[in-house]
Amino acid sequence: MLREPSLTLQKAAEFVRAAEASKEQFQSLKGFASSSCVNAVKTSVFKKNYKKDKSSGPTYDCKKCGRNHKKGDCPAYGKTCSKCKEKNHFAVGCRKKNIQELEYKNNNSELFIESLSVGQVSINNQVNAESTWYKTIQLRVGDKTSEIKFKLDTGAETNVLSYNMVKHLNVNLTKTETVLIAYGNFKIKPMGKVSLECISNDTIMPIEFIIIEKRSTPILGLNAFVKLNLIQRINQITIDNKSDVLKMYETVFEGLGKFPGEEYHIELKPNAVPVIHPPRRVPQALQSRLKETLNRLEADKIISKVNKPTDWVQSLVIVEKPNGSLRLCLDPRDLNRVIKREHHLIPSAEDIISRLEGKKLFTVLDLKDGFWQVPLDNESSDLCTFNTPHGRYKFNVLPFGIASAPEVFQKRNERLFGDIDGVEVYFDDIIVTGTDKVTHDAALTEVLKRAEASNIKFNANKLQFRMTEVKYMGQIISDKGIKADPGHIKGIVDMPTPSSKGEVRRLLGMVNFLSKFIPNLSQITAPLRELIKQNIEFRWENEHTVAFNRIKELLSCAPVLKVFNGSEKITIQCESSKDGLGTCLIQNGQPVSFLSRSLTECEKNYAQIEKELLAIVFSFQKYHNLVYGRHVIIQSDHKPLTSIVNKPMSKISSRLQRMLLKLLKYDYEVQYVPGNQMYLADTLSRAFKSDNQIKDDPEMSNMVHSITKYLPMSKSRLTQFKHEIDQDKELQTVIKFVKEGWPKVATKNWSRELKQYYKSQSDLHTNEGLLFINDKIVVPNSLRQQMLTLIHEGHFGMEKCKQRAREIMYWPGINRDIETIVSHCEICEKFRRSNTKEPLQPHSVPDRPFEKIGVDIMEFGNLNYLVVMDYYSKWIEVSELVNKTATEVINVLKETFSRYGIPNFVVSDNIPFNSHVYIDFAKTWDFEYKFSSPHHHQSNGQAERGVGIVKTIMRKAKEDNKNHFVGLMEYRNTPISGLNLSPAQLMFSRRLRTKLPVTNKLLNSEVVNNVKGLLTKRQQIQKQFHDRSAKSLSKLNPGDNVRMQNMKNKTWEPAQVISIDKDLRSYTVKSESGKILKRNRKYLIKSHGELNEMSDYSMSDNDNSMPDNLIRSTNGPIQNKCITMNDTNVTTTRSGRICHKPRYLNDYV
Repeated sequence: MLREPSLTLQKAAEFVRAAEASKEQFQSLKGFASSSCVNAVKTSVFKKNYKKDKSSGPTYDCKKCGRNHKKGDCPAYGKTCSKCKEKNHFAVGCRKKNIQELEYKNNNSELFIESLSVGQVSINNQVNAESTWYKTIQLRVGDKTSEIKFKLDTGAETNVLSYNMVKHLNVNLTKTETVLIAYGNFKIKPMGKVSLECISNDTIMPIEFIIIEKRSTPILGLNAFVKLNLIQRINQITIDNKSDVLKMYETVFEGLGKFPGEEYHIELKPNAVPVIHPPRRVPQALQSRLKETLNRLEADKIISKVNKPTDWVQSLVIVEKPNGSLRLCLDPRDLNRVIKREHHLIPSAEDIISRLEGKKLFTVLDLKDGFWQVPLDNESSDLCTFNTPHGRYKFNVLPFGIASAPEVFQKRNERLFGDIDGVEVYFDDIIVTGTDKVTHDAALTEVLKRAEASNIKFNANKLQFRMTEVKYMGQIISDKGIKADPGHIKGIVDMPTPSSKGEVRRLLGMVNFLSKFIPNLSQITAPLRELIKQNIEFRWENEHTVAFNRIKELLSCAPVLKVFNGSEKITIQCESSKDGLGTCLIQNGQPVSFLSRSLTECEKNYAQIEKELLAIVFSFQKYHNLVYGRHVIIQSDHKPLTSIVNKPMSKISSRLQRMLLKLLKYDYEVQYVPGNQMYLADTLSRAFKSDNQIKDDPEMSNMVHSITKYLPMSKSRLTQFKHEIDQDKELQTVIKFVKEGWPKVATKNWSRELKQYYKSQSDLHTNEGLLFINDKIVVPNSLRQQMLTLIHEGHFGMEKCKQRAREIMYWPGINRDIETIVSHCEICEKFRRSNTKEPLQPHSVPDRPFEKIGVDIMEFGNLNYLVVMDYYSKWIEVSELVNKTATEVINVLKETFSRYGIPNFVVSDNIPFNSHVYIDFAKTWDFEYKFSSPHHHQSNGQAERGVGIVKTIMRKAKEDNKNHFVGLMEYRNTPISGLNLSPAQLMFSRRLRTKLPVTNKLLNSEVVNNVKGLLTKRQQIQKQFHDRSAKSLSKLNPGDNVRMQNMKNKTWEPAQVISIDKDLRSYTVKSESGKILKRNRKYLIKSHGELNEMSDYSMSDNDNSMPDNLIRSTNGPIQNKCITMNDTNVTTTRSGRICHKPRYLNDYV
């Protein structure tokens, strides 16, 4: 490893595995030990060099040459491996384990002895090492012979003899330049070479030997004992049984493979519209295992994390296996609709079967996780992105269920194995055949060699090795020939004898459907037709048995039964009865196969739609070799199936999900056919042979368990549900329909809820005494109020409660019931959020200056000011107030009116403007007044805007130590945004002279026209921006019970509407304490509760109370109650304020 320039963890692991393999090879040869090799050749010169090397530094076991030597003195450095032809190591250190043949190259200058390079050698393990690796050979020169015991060295590149062993033969040595290199990199200079005639058993061959001077063990190299037939070189591995295959080609049956060549690119149709699926909820109990599975698949490079936007996001479907592990599947149905298929020619059954004629031995190989061995390019990998609770991932390999996968897989398999004689490829099944053991094993070896070289993996559990009979492509192939699979007529052969007239009618309907293929049908069926006549008693006699057996015989052979043709249209007619499944494969109206089976006890509890889909799954499982990779039309009399197979996986029950996952690999469409036309499948599903040996599908059983296992309910709650469902007559009717099938149409006398269940019949199923709609449990009527209370126990809003309920339960009208309980919840009403703002309702634009003004009181620097702002010109007047009494405000307004005239309308807040003094002032000065709703400043937005402007001017003037009048003057002379006209120009039709230099022309009066239009346009723009996030609130009517928002703590308190102010969206309401208040619609919500009036109420503070003239004008019961108050407990002040007797005086008369 030290000589490796770029050593990685993977390469290091390969070196270690190679070392382990070489160690095993050493042990199997039993006699080739490193200690013996060192002593094979000894000279005094080598001892001297050895001591020198040893003293110069430590030695170690080299993985390149398999020897022990000093660092930097590896004899393999610069040499070529005889196995892989790469440099710097011998075969013993080669990283490639399996060797099929050996090649040896002679070097004229240096030959290696004792360097082990073991080829594929046939070894008899029963023979001891001494007799196996030492052989006595007779040497002959002329008439002289000598017997010498040679050590057989498969690693030696030449033959070595010491001179003292051959000198009595009077040999003539020939000079040689060859240098021998022994173990430890020691060089030996030979005396010469000689060719001697060697005799072993009956073989006589001339062999060349290198003669050395010193005594040593005679060595016979590989080439020599091959010539003398002492060892046999073979071209293929001898395989005796299945375990030999698995052991010899262990790497072919381990891990995940990858097809060589280019990565697959998924081509989409033009104008394909991407689809993004939202993440699906995963039960909490599966979360950790899902994360572990994702991490494992990511570590195996099957999937990878996605951290960028992708156009396509598929849904993930999780299948829990019986052992608790998870299988992750893609739901690519949206993607499949826009994938361009390659339309590679799939071999027909006839072509493959014809080529298997005359074969005697068969091995069937199944590619492990076949599709995952096809890598995807980056663009295609992005298309296979899927959502999980732990983020988005994408498949780096071809995922299960992609529409183009069968053709792509077949094409790559044929490219890799299709040219091998005796090998047929059909998707992930490869059959290896031969007329005898030799040809079969040769073909199998070639397949396994190619798989190993190409990194293709097979499934060890599905290996069928050297069989004399296999079931392949719907036929039985054996050493005796090819025959039809009797399983295809099992549905007819095992058909029980009819026991009623109805069963005979079904049989005759089936036979009549095939009448064109049966000659003399009427004569054959005559006894059976007599049996079903109306006035004839049903009695089964011998003549009926003869006719019945004759019909079965005709149906199970030609001309009724035809041979499957892969080029013809494929139709499968399948159906489920109450206790059985029936299916028939049809081509051009003629049956190819009849199959039926009984349902297991577990399957009998399935909903009818689940049984019908199970019939389709059963059909595809039985006809897989015939229909895989081809378009199939499924005929079913269960109409809901046509929509179920196209529904998103998340919208159907878990059991249906598992069935549809099994069908993802097939290309099919479901067509509805009325039941009275399903002669074949209907008869087969009802006339089946009972078989108690049929076992439940483990995946389906596990899935059923997972429904209740991960249902977020306690065991006691589930027990309660089962008991109440048993007592619920309507649900028992539904369960009966689910198990036995729903009527074709709903009857008029059905309840509204039963009709609702009828509409959802395709989503209903039962399990363990519970009724489900998809994955949600159906709640019996007796538990609904209790469930509603639990749903709203946390007092969440309407949508959250619905979402919570949607996850686990259902009953007809559940949304309506949730809306009712949430809307009637007093706690939720009290703490609900504030209303959204309503669309802007602007004031009408006046026709002239000072026609309409807004007034408000402002406080700044411990002083009070009255701010007046004109709606037309935006002119602002600011006047200091001595106090905030109504009298002081009126005096300031009189002064303002004396300068600009009396306005038509004055808009103000309530206090002190709602006093009698102010109202009398308005009457005397002849102007109309409008009060804004308390706490709703937008009602008097103009004045509020004026207050904000004035405060800003005063704040800045104070900071600059200047008087605010200058700032006020500049404001009046500055153009208004959007109008390009100043308040002064709009007010007086001229500009004001300020400290800034200005010409007389600009100060001259100039009448401005169309101001109202400009103001209206400006107002419309403001409304447009405001209304983007606004929402209209429903209208309230007098007498409505409402809740009024408390502006201090933002809670909602009970109240009742008394009257409406239509212009300003204001309402007069009565609180629970009896206060008469005015509120904007924004601070009111409609309530379902009743107003509980307090007996000893008091009127509100002045800022929220109504003036008594408004109280007197109020109609309805509240006004009457106010007027009839006891005079001894209520007094009215001069200003009109109502005073109540204190509570502590209630005990006094």
